[in-house]
Amino acid sequence: MSIKRKIIISAGLLLIASVVWFLVLAQKQGQILETIFLDVGQGDSILIKTPQNQSILIDGGPNNKVLEKLGKYIFSLPKKIDVVILTHPHADHVTGLIEVLKRYDVGLVVINGVYLKTDNYNQFLVAVKNNGAKVLTAEVGEAIHFSENLEFDIIAAPGGGVTNDNDANETSIVGKLIYKDFSIMFMGDAPAKIENKIMAYGDGLKSDIIKVGHHGSKYSSFMNFLSSVAPKAGIIEVAEKNIYNLPSPATLSRFIMSGINIFETGEKGDIKILSDGFTANIFTER
Repeated sequence: MSIKRKIIISAGLLLIASVVWFLVLAQKQGQILETIFLDVGQGDSILIKTPQNQSILIDGGPNNKVLEKLGKYIFSLPKKIDVVILTHPHADHVTGLIEVLKRYDVGLVVINGVYLKTDNYNQFLVAVKNNGAKVLTAEVGEAIHFSENLEFDIIAAPGGGVTNDNDANETSIVGKLIYKDFSIMFMGDAPAKIENKIMAYGDGLKSDIIKVGHHGSKYSSFMNFLSSVAPKAGIIEVAEKNIYNLPSPATLSRFIMSGINIFETGEKGDIKILSDGFTANIFTER
């Protein structure tokens, strides 16, 4: 996989070169990577806390419930999030980030580069500007490095342009978080069309955990793709008894046939995965 740019963030300095790096300034303070799939209703929001006490927020859910959740897990003052990643501009991913950007100091915002003409997305863009955060438009092949053995690889990204509501899922940033020998695949709302496209990565797709695409929709998570990723568990971010009847029974059956354990936020509440880079444990709120 080619790696294209380098970003070093240090005391407000932004440098761009051949690889994307997020410079670790603090001394190593532990060995545990903490990934929390937040129960924010019918939408995605994931908080990652690195062993170096960095924080990464992927999506913000459909409302401001994310603020309550962040209050449970981020204790630093002033309030700070090192990296915010918006997978795509649908309301159930972007809405909560608007208030997050108003209340937290954010070092870097990663976007997919497409424009969706909605009030929510426009408010998000204004909030990013007012926050003063650096902005990175994701490109396939980039890797955001948080330490020597922790990185977030960009597997799929659209590269810009204008989208519409129907096609926005296809613009999702797909990324793989790699910590030593442990990895999590984050699918955003990517449908089968994107799954088929990234099958070219072959064994590079293999991950221990998968954040299931599009809340368990029948249009994602097909057998050939699940076979390539070969996860031990899948996490579905979904509201309990939602009006969309997600996750789809067809999708759940594909996970069952593949021998992959499934955890749903609507059923289990916040789902926390702790890993030392070699083993992992899954904890649920209920």
